[in-house]
Amino acid sequence: MSESDRVAGVGSLTRPRYSRGVAAIAAMVLAIALALAAPVLSTAQAEEAPASSAPSTSQESTPESTAPAAKVPVETIAPATSPQIESPGNGQFIGSNRTTVSGSKASGGEIRLLSPRGGDPLCIVDDSSTTWSCENLYLQNGPTIKLRVVVTGDTSLNDEIVVSVLGAPTVLGGLTGPESNGWVRGTGHPQATVTAALANGETCSSTADNSGAWACLFEGTVANGSQEVTASQLSAFSRPSSSNSSEPVTILFDLDAPPAPVVTTPVNGAQVPVTGTAYSGTGETGATVTVFAGAYSVCSALVTDKAWTCSAGGVDAGSYPVSAVQKDAAGNVGRGSAPVSVSYGPATTPSPGSTPTPTPTPAQSAPAPPATPTPSDAPSPSPDDSAAVPGTTTGPTPSPTPGAGAPGNDSSGPGRGGASVFPGKWDDPTQFAAAIGPSDSSSPFPWFRAGLLALGALLLIAVPLRVLAGTISRTRGGRPLRAMPVLAGRNQVREEFEVAPTIRVNRWLRGGAAVLAAATFVMLSGEVVDQPAYLRLLVAVTIGLVLVNAVALLVPLWWSSRVLRLRGTVTFLPRYLMLIAAAAIASRWFDLHPALLFGLLGSVALSARTDAAGSARAKPTSAQRGQLAAVRVGALTALAVLAWSLEALLPSARNFATSLAAETGNTIVLAAIGSAVLILVPVGHTSGRSILAWSPLIWTGMSVVAYGVFFAALAPMIDQLRNDGVGLVLWLVAAAFAALCASLWAWQRFVAPTQR
Repeated sequence: MSESDRVAGVGSLTRPRYSRGVAAIAAMVLAIALALAAPVLSTAQAEEAPASSAPSTSQESTPESTAPAAKVPVETIAPATSPQIESPGNGQFIGSNRTTVSGSKASGGEIRLLSPRGGDPLCIVDDSSTTWSCENLYLQNGPTIKLRVVVTGDTSLNDEIVVSVLGAPTVLGGLTGPESNGWVRGTGHPQATVTAALANGETCSSTADNSGAWACLFEGTVANGSQEVTASQLSAFSRPSSSNSSEPVTILFDLDAPPAPVVTTPVNGAQVPVTGTAYSGTGETGATVTVFAGAYSVCSALVTDKAWTCSAGGVDAGSYPVSAVQKDAAGNVGRGSAPVSVSYGPATTPSPGSTPTPTPTPAQSAPAPPATPTPSDAPSPSPDDSAAVPGTTTGPTPSPTPGAGAPGNDSSGPGRGGASVFPGKWDDPTQFAAAIGPSDSSSPFPWFRAGLLALGALLLIAVPLRVLAGTISRTRGGRPLRAMPVLAGRNQVREEFEVAPTIRVNRWLRGGAAVLAAATFVMLSGEVVDQPAYLRLLVAVTIGLVLVNAVALLVPLWWSSRVLRLRGTVTFLPRYLMLIAAAAIASRWFDLHPALLFGLLGSVALSARTDAAGSARAKPTSAQRGQLAAVRVGALTALAVLAWSLEALLPSARNFATSLAAETGNTIVLAAIGSAVLILVPVGHTSGRSILAWSPLIWTGMSVVAYGVFFAALAPMIDQLRNDGVGLVLWLVAAAFAALCASLWAWQRFVAPTQR
């Protein structure tokens, strides 16, 4: 065999063996590939085959391979349709923060209702139903609240709506707690109009501030006792729809002011050290009592078992009337107690064997009541309670720290640092914010007493003055007795001067200067300290005097022009400034609260109208002058009564605005009625003299009314004089004056003619 044949033979013998090896390896690789691809192929077949398809009938198929769809997880099956939100409707208003959202979805799919604020979903629904519902969901207030439902795992399948939501506000109680003096407070949507309602249908409304706090006052026929209060609100984006009403809250209404407390220590006329002393007395259990020395609050205490006590020091040396005022749990503040005169002086060295009085520290003083809650939890007209003034409806200030200087002051003493009890804010009330009039307006006795005082003043002062004026006039040959003396001399004509004065001042400037001077005198009728609140008081007094003079001048001018058909002229009377100053000095000298005020600066006189030729028509008669004077007095009295009535509707003096309103109202009442009473005195050329000459009956009636209102407004001052024992002395002096006038009249009428 040749070499080539051998090689070929070898090749022919070895190739089949090589092919079988390759085939074996290829078969093994194919088997492994088929084994690895089997699960993928089965899954693909399961996805392509419909769920309802019948199993294969092949004899080679095993029972397990006939139902591959049953092993597919449910969550991997995506619904073919998007879920829908069917309730509420798109753009709908919802009047509650709790609501139900519902709709439809594909069977067997999981959906999620997303939160408008982000974070966790509001609701997840995973069931086989084709409808879904999420109940009692909380939605915040707002004009565009977005609700979106999506399919889990495929957010492209979704539905979305926008609704507006305004839930009901909340009612928290009265201004200071669960009891109320007519005020209710709560929280709501910022700048929404909140309306609170009682079961009897009575409502009150308020606008929530930027923090959502609101408070309103029931001013109708609210009775004492527990009543249910609900509230609803209306916002700009919900108009004209209002929210649902809130759940009713039971509030105990207490509209009766507590009686005046009693100060038992120190006693009247006591001398105490400026370093500190104890104050005690009785009051209404649960009320808070604040002690005042003059215009300054000293300390506060809670009344327990009808007794209270507190200690404080740091008062400057001097004599002060000490009084107390209490505020009950509902926020009602009664009138101040009868003042006791206390002298504060330097501490004396204790005698051997005696126990020295310890100087009180801030920890010894009774804690002041907590400040009014901030608007976030309790709306009040101001963030903190201002210092209370006897008779006002304000809360007490914290007790002063002995020796601590007031802000902005270097010296010590009340009003000059040291013991100043006012925190030095514009919101602090003054004594002009103190309530005037009887402590219990429902009782007829104070008004009956005011009527008796009016008759007494008429019989013992006004009528005797008229008798005395007539007696002196007849003695002087018919020259009348002037109500005010002429102090500046008679006017001189320009020719009497070598160089005639040419200074002319604008009448508005003169009027403004006169009003400002009068306001300064009126403000000084009470104690004044160097605090910003007294600048506000000057503004309030100025406003009050401007209104009083406007009524006293404009009403008579209108009457003279429209009714009498005569020309009325306004005359500025400088002597009236002297009367204003005299009344202020008397009030300050005798420490009268409320003060005696006179506020007029001018008068209205009648003159005859002139015709086209310049000749005067008939001059005004005494009847016309008397009628005009009666209109002037009547306008002042009506203004006083109106201002007094409106004060009862105003909120308590707690901040700048309410304190300014109280001080302005009190100034109007006291200045108007004080001026009416004074010009009714029938002496000289006063309005009272003109009215008496026209109609004694009308003068008597107007005098009784004006004097009655006058004494009713000054009821606290009358009580003060009576407690000091001065009231009886004044009655005796008035009786002696009346007897003297009657004696002079009888002498001039019966005895003097026989001696001529």
